[in-house]
Amino acid sequence: MLKINTAQMIKTLLFLLLLISGTVYCQVTKDTLNTHKGELSFGARTTGSLFSSSGNYFGFGAGGQLRYRVDNRLNTEWFGDWMTTNIGGLGQRYDAHIGESMILYIGREVNRKNTLTPYAMGGFCGDYTKTSTNLYYDNVQKSYVRESKDRWSFATQLGLGTHYNITEKMDISFSCQYMIHFGSDIDSQIETNSQGEKYLQINKVNETALEGHLLLTLSANFVIVDLIRHK
Repeated sequence: MLKINTAQMIKTLLFLLLLISGTVYCQVTKDTLNTHKGELSFGARTTGSLFSSSGNYFGFGAGGQLRYRVDNRLNTEWFGDWMTTNIGGLGQRYDAHIGESMILYIGREVNRKNTLTPYAMGGFCGDYTKTSTNLYYDNVQKSYVRESKDRWSFATQLGLGTHYNITEKMDISFSCQYMIHFGSDIDSQIETNSQGEKYLQINKVNETALEGHLLLTLSANFVIVDLIRHK
């Protein structure tokens, strides 16, 4: 007759239970840690600007950005832009932005291949603006002149965007943000001189003023390094 050691069997069952539990725990932990936290990505971007104080002219430019992923739901974006706006063929406005935005992912799926990942974003930047005119006849000086004025300001921006994930490591992103500048203001309007020629009149207000414009940004981004290895 086979004799069963009850104590030994209980020990064996407990060992198997712990082994299975450990295996499941490790698998769950692996899945949990398989996030995008710690990813550093680089992107090239093109940016358009609308509704500035220079009038409803479309500005266009290019720049670059770095992103650092804080965790699976939170990203940071460090960017730089240079944009040029043709003001009615009479002058140009130049804008440089250097700043940072926080990206909060609001969808259920995050960075899955061939899917959209929507997000809300907001941040701040430093801004340099220069507006210059083409050559025009000045009624006061009685000669042809050019004029230019510039300013530095601080800005904050808020908007929405989405990634289209070509792979988990590469995306195409589009965002729409409204940017508000705090500082001296430069605006311009089209005037007509004594010879019937249109020219651009530039005004700079040295007092603190608010100026806003809409930014549309399209970028391509790819992960260059994972600073926290999860996989």
